[in-house]
Amino acid sequence: MSLLVPLGTELAVQRSWTQPVLQERPVRRSHRRSLYQPLLPPRTEAAILRLLLSRVVNEGPIDVERMLTTLASGSYVSELPRQPIRTLRFGVQVLVDLGVGMQLFMRDQQELLERIAAIVGRHTCDVRYFGGSPLRNGASGGWTWKPYVAPPLGTRVLILSDFGQHQAPHASEAAAPRDWQKTVTILQRGGCLPVGLTPLPPARQPAWLRALMPVLTWDRTTTAATAYARLA
Repeated sequence: MSLLVPLGTELAVQRSWTQPVLQERPVRRSHRRSLYQPLLPPRTEAAILRLLLSRVVNEGPIDVERMLTTLASGSYVSELPRQPIRTLRFGVQVLVDLGVGMQLFMRDQQELLERIAAIVGRHTCDVRYFGGSPLRNGASGGWTWKPYVAPPLGTRVLILSDFGQHQAPHASEAAAPRDWQKTVTILQRGGCLPVGLTPLPPARQPAWLRALMPVLTWDRTTTAATAYARLA
């Protein structure tokens, strides 16, 4: 026997709402942060960095052709000639300019440091910061800066700087070239190889700078072929 008797589904009293229906709050879509675009060409950035950070040593496979040429000339071979190869085993030091002219490129510098550490390894990448003159630098803020000492023998030194081309009007124009000449002399005496990476276009790179070290423009016009030719 059924205990409940259905009476119907219609409302006995018609209801009238005095307040409007609450509208759903619009869902705010989170704006994703735009992806960082490196200054160097993305597809060849890793190849360019490997060229800048490595050095050439004669430790590759035996150069059979050169050895046969030596024997054919009637000379004896005292040491097996080997083909040149590039290596990162000597480590890398990066000098990062924090001066006024490089403030617009602070994020680019930090992103590039991350890429360099991924290529050579953090344990072989020594980062030094300086402002204005590279003769005083340190691993962090200005309170740690000391007179510059060359890294271990054979280290490749990559310099991220505008090389004083955006210095204050009251600064001495001769200060930047003089300080950079002293820095390169310190590196050469220590058997280290410096190379510059600068946002300056080729037309604004001074002649004294190109005479000191290989310099590449830090933008999309630089390719792996350009870097190879400049370092050669």
